[in-house]
Amino acid sequence: MNGRAAHTPDRLSFRVLGPLEVDGPDGHPLDLCGGKPATVLTLLLLHRNAWVSTEQLVDAVWAGRDVPASAQNNLKTYVWQLRRSLPEERIESRPGAYRVHVRPGELDADVAAALCDEARELLSRRDSAEAITVVQRALALWRGVPYDGLTADATSAVDRLTELHRALREDLADAQLLLDRPAEAIAVLRALTEEEPLRELAWARLMAAYRQVGRRHDALAAYQRARTALVRDLGIEPGAELTALHQQILSEDAAPVAKPVSSNLPPRVPGFVGRRPELRALRGARGVVTIDGMPGIGKTAFALEVAAASGLETQQYVDLDRPTSLPAATGLLILDNVEDAAQIRHRLTNDPDALVLVISRRRLAGLDRVAAITLDVLAHSDAARLTDVEQILSCCGGHPGAIRQLAERLRNRQPWTVARMAARFEDPAARSQALAELLARFDDVYDALPSPAQRLYRLIAMTPRFDLRQAARVTGTDRADAEIMVDVLMDHNLVTEPAPGRFEVLPVVRDHANQLLITTGPKAELVA
Repeated sequence: MNGRAAHTPDRLSFRVLGPLEVDGPDGHPLDLCGGKPATVLTLLLLHRNAWVSTEQLVDAVWAGRDVPASAQNNLKTYVWQLRRSLPEERIESRPGAYRVHVRPGELDADVAAALCDEARELLSRRDSAEAITVVQRALALWRGVPYDGLTADATSAVDRLTELHRALREDLADAQLLLDRPAEAIAVLRALTEEEPLRELAWARLMAAYRQVGRRHDALAAYQRARTALVRDLGIEPGAELTALHQQILSEDAAPVAKPVSSNLPPRVPGFVGRRPELRALRGARGVVTIDGMPGIGKTAFALEVAAASGLETQQYVDLDRPTSLPAATGLLILDNVEDAAQIRHRLTNDPDALVLVISRRRLAGLDRVAAITLDVLAHSDAARLTDVEQILSCCGGHPGAIRQLAERLRNRQPWTVARMAARFEDPAARSQALAELLARFDDVYDALPSPAQRLYRLIAMTPRFDLRQAARVTGTDRADAEIMVDVLMDHNLVTEPAPGRFEVLPVVRDHANQLLITTGPKAELVA
C-alpha cells in the first residue's frame, strides 16, 4: 500500500420506475438531453449489461414512425450525447451493437425487487414494523409507468414490475394487519381492489381486515363485490380461498367475541432466525411431533415458533427436568427435555385437534407421531444474521447457541476490543472457556453414553471428519463394533452423516470432546 485511498468508481442512480432519470455520484440529476437520447438509454437499461443491436435501438427510437435514412448516424449522435452526460465509459460499443454498464444497486427496478425480498423475509420472522419501513422505501421508488417511453420491447418488464408494485402493497397491508393497524391496511386494500377488481388475493385480505375490526357486514359486502366482478368479467365463481373465508364469516355471530389464549409458554427468543423449511413442514400440524438436536441448537426456541403459528387456544409447557405432574394433552402441549419415549407415552393423546411437541436431545423411537424434526446447524446466511464477526461464524460452524453466547460476550464493546477478543476465539482453550456454559450442557449427553461410545466420542476430538475404518482404528475395535458406537453418537446428535459412510463432528462438539480427552481420558488416548 502506498498510503493513498483506493479508487472507488463513481456510482450512479438509474431510475426507470417512471420517466427516465439519472442521478450523478453527488446525487444531482444529470442532463440526458431528453427525447431520443433518453429512449436509447432507457432501452439499454432494459437490457442492462447486455448487447443491444442498433436495429433494435432504431426501432425503439422511431417506433411507429418512418425511419429516416440517417437513422444509424443519428443513433451514433445520441450515444455520443449520452456519453458526454454520463461519467466514465458507461456505454460500450462494438460493430452493430451497444450496451450500458450498470453496477449492482444502481438501477431502481433491481433495488425495488431486492427490498421486496427483504420485506418478505422480515414478515416471515414477524418483524412487521421493519417490514413496513422496507416496503415503503420500495414503493417510494415508483414515479409512474416503468420504462416510460418504450413500447413493445418493455411489455414483459413493465408487467413484472407492475406485479411487483401490487405485491409490495399487499405485503404492506399484511404487515399493518400483523401490527394491529387494520384501518391502514383497509385503505391500501380498498385501493387495490378498486384498481383491479379481479384480483382475488386482495379481496381476501380486505375481507380479513374488515373481519379483524369486527366489520362483518363490510366483509360480506366485499365478497359480493368480488363475486360480481368475477362472474361479470370472467364468467367464473370466486376461488376456494375466497369462498372458504366467506363461509367462515357467515357462520360467525354478528358480534364475535375473541377467545383468549390460555398459555404458560416461556417467551419466544428475540431475533429467532432460520428454520423456514421446518416451520413450513409443521404449519397446521396436529398430533405428536418430535423435535431433537444437540444442546443449544434451538429446539425449544423452534417449538415456541411452532406454537405461535399454531392458532391453538390452550398452550402448555412442561419441562421434564423439573418434577411435575403431566397434564393431559389438549390444545398444544410442549414436553421439553424428554429422555425417552416411556416417560411420556401414557400421556399422549388421540385428540385429532391437539398438537404435542416432544423435545429431546436424542432421537426418540417407539412413538406414534406425525413428524420427526432433527434440527441441524444454521445455514451460513442465517448464522450471519446473528453476528457479523467472522471469527465467531468460523469457529461455531452454524451452531446458534454458540454464536449467541460468543456474540453476547462482545456486545457493547469498542471495535478494537471486539477485534482483539474475537481473535482469541481461534484458540481452542480460550474458545472453550468462553463457551463454558454451553459446553457444560453436553456433559449430560456424554454421561448418558455407554462406555465404548464415550471413548469414541473423546477420540473424535482429533478430527472433524472420519469413516468407519478410522473409527475402528482409533478405538482398537472391528468395523461392526465401531458402527454400533457411531450409531449411538448419531442417535444423540453428536455426529452427522453428510454423505454415506462419511461422518462429521461440529466444532462445538469437538471443543467439548477435546476437553474430555485432556481432563478425563487416559494418557494412552492422547498418544493414540
